[in-house]
Amino acid sequence: MEKASVSDDSPDSSANCDWSQLQADLLLQIFGTLEIPDLFSLGAVCRSWHLIYLEARRLPRCSPNQSPCLVYSSGDRDADTVTLHNMSTNKLYHVTLSEPAFRTRHVMGSSHGWLITADKRSNLILVNPATGAQMAMPPPETMNNVRLRYTEEGVLDGYDVLYISVLFGF
Repeated sequence: MEKASVSDDSPDSSANCDWSQLQADLLLQIFGTLEIPDLFSLGAVCRSWHLIYLEARRLPRCSPNQSPCLVYSSGDRDADTVTLHNMSTNKLYHVTLSEPAFRTRHVMGSSHGWLITADKRSNLILVNPATGAQMAMPPPETMNNVRLRYTEEGVLDGYDVLYISVLFGF
């Protein structure tokens, strides 16, 4: 039986591959399993991967097994920039968010990589700082039991929550 041999002058098999032609849905699945540093790095590989990276940032597909990151607004960056400090690698990553500026928001809580932030008017905005995705929640005044409270000068001063007691006769 004859053995197959590889000559030294044969081209490397990966050198002939055009990695930029990988299917977008496959790349989205791969990007969704990566750690934040790898996700950011792959977005810089080539133009087609950068477009998929931007798509991945809009989708809540980040892996739940991410290394922990501290999230804050750094004084040496713009007010709309979120700084992610990866605790396992000690690297910093910066993500620019759209208005309102991240530094002007209050962080109310977090869950599964999403932050619950509130702007000056108490409008809630869900933010995924790793991807830059944001989702505005309905404003408080759209709830039936919430009324806006203004000062005499017409400046918003807060909200009144009206409690309605409903008794059901059974």
